Amino acid sequence: MIANKRQSIKEAAKHAFSLFGYKGSTVAHVAKVAHVGKGTIYTEFKNKEELFEAVMDDLLADLKDLFDSVLQHDGPTLHTLHKALYGVMQYRKEHKLLAQLTEEVNIYGTHEAVQAIARVEQFILSTLEQAVERGAEKGRLRIADAKITAFTIYKLYMAFIVDWEQKETPLTEQELYDVFRNHIFDGIAIQ
Repeated sequence: MIANKRQSIKEAAKHAFSLFGYKGSTVAHVAKVAHVGKGTIYTEFKNKEELFEAVMDDLLADLKDLFDSVLQHDGPTLHTLHKALYGVMQYRKEHKLLAQLTEEVNIYGTHEAVQAIARVEQFILSTLEQAVERGAEKGRLRIADAKITAFTIYKLYMAFIVDWEQKETPLTEQELYDVFRNHIFDGIAIQ
């Protein structure tokens, strides 16, 4: 029962943060959505910051599950990296909380929103770096530095998913893979 109450509060908080961002959400909003009193929230979470951290922990767990589900397959490394990144980018692009936090960062620069987006990016980069290192260890990738390779691939994907789509027709998953295979991956792949 207690676990359900805590989870219910986190779900309500996720909803509130998705609608109003970190800055615009209050414990009163969360209590109203969760159908509990404000005091109940304070029995589970010390403050709004701790509640926000718990919501972000759940979001990162979802991202980890998404990465793990793709990276567990032992297919061609480049195709696997692409599938993982594409899935994560689509998740990031379509996830209401991340969209709201990104907007809040751009408009207000709220410290907590900046930290949350940085935490998501750091998770993606470190997970991608580990995948690149595994590909290199298996002799499937030729890289000089896994961290630089992961950063380069991630930022280029971000550019195509975010910047490209502001002015051009979005690329399909296959078109995006073809662009990266032809322009990036063939440069690091061992044939």
